[in-house]
Amino acid sequence: MTTDETQPARATGRGGAQPASPPPPPSFDDTIWPVVDRALAGVTATPERGSLDLIVHVPRDEVVAALRALKRHADLGFDYLRSLTAVDNEDEGIDVVYHLYSTAKRLNLTVKATLPNNDLRIETATGVWRAANWLERETAEMFGVTFAGHPDPRTLLLPEDMTDTFPLRKDHPLAEIEVLQGEGMGYTAEGQ
Repeated sequence: MTTDETQPARATGRGGAQPASPPPPPSFDDTIWPVVDRALAGVTATPERGSLDLIVHVPRDEVVAALRALKRHADLGFDYLRSLTAVDNEDEGIDVVYHLYSTAKRLNLTVKATLPNNDLRIETATGVWRAANWLERETAEMFGVTFAGHPDPRTLLLPEDMTDTFPLRKDHPLAEIEVLQGEGMGYTAEGQ
């Protein structure tokens, strides 16, 4: 059997395999990224495809400027802060996550800013959306994130003197019990 020399070489198994060429970089032209990119002129932003929304990663020191630009941009108008929370990525730090919605344009966008574990501080977004007030207070209690400049950092859910444990962090002392309680509910153990 002969091979056509115009076709790319394919892996044939161990030893005889030629490395496949890397896939082309993802295109975001079929998303709102080109408009978001224009709106964020002067802000460092990296797009990522999410399952429902476009996700934009922004450095924490630029996040409020980015949120303000996304709200004010005429072609986007993200006037509604759907949610503000965090994700504990263990050794990689904690992501503060902003889910945005444009009521006029019916667009969704997720903005993420990663905080290193040794400095969980980010500027408050209460000057952009008043709704950020309670959402930031809850995120502060559950993850230990400090929102610099927050107008009312009182606790919402936990006792005021409980400042050394954060229930939604993966290193929380009850995390293992919570995993055990979830056994038999259709979840598989990690690593299987």
